[in-house]
Amino acid sequence: MTYPQDGSQPDYPTQPGYGSQAGYPGQSDYSAQPGYSVPAGYQAAGGYHDSASARPGPPSNVGWAVAAIVCFWPLAFVAMTRAIDVYPLWAAGRHAEAEAASATAKKLGVISLVIAAVVIVLYFVFVFAMVGLAANASY
Repeated sequence: MTYPQDGSQPDYPTQPGYGSQAGYPGQSDYSAQPGYSVPAGYQAAGGYHDSASARPGPPSNVGWAVAAIVCFWPLAFVAMTRAIDVYPLWAAGRHAEAEAASATAKKLGVISLVIAAVVIVLYFVFVFAMVGLAANASY
C-alpha cells in the first residue's frame, strides 16, 4: 500500500457491509447499515453514556439502621433489611425502589432514636418522681 504524497488519509478499500466513520477508516457505522440502530445514550467519541447510571445511588443509611439496633431493636430488623437492599436495587436499575428503601431505613432509624429518647426522658421523670415521693414520705 502506498500513502498519498500530500499527507491526506489513504483511501482504504471497503468491504461489503463495512463503512468508515468520522475519519476512522475501516470502522463500521452501524446506524448507516440496514438492521442496525444506535443504542440510546450512545456518543460516538465517548462510548455509552447514561446520565441516570452516572449519578451515584442514594445513601444506604446503614448508620441509621445501626442506631435502630442500639436504640429500639424491634424496628432494626426492617431498617437493616431496607438499608441492605439499597445498592442491589440501584444496580438492578430500580432507582425509585432504591431511593424508597434508603428513605425507609433513615425514617425507621430516626423513629427508633426518638423512641429511645422518650423512654430515657420518661425513665428520669419516673426516678425523680420516686426520689421526691420518698423524700416527702413520713414513716
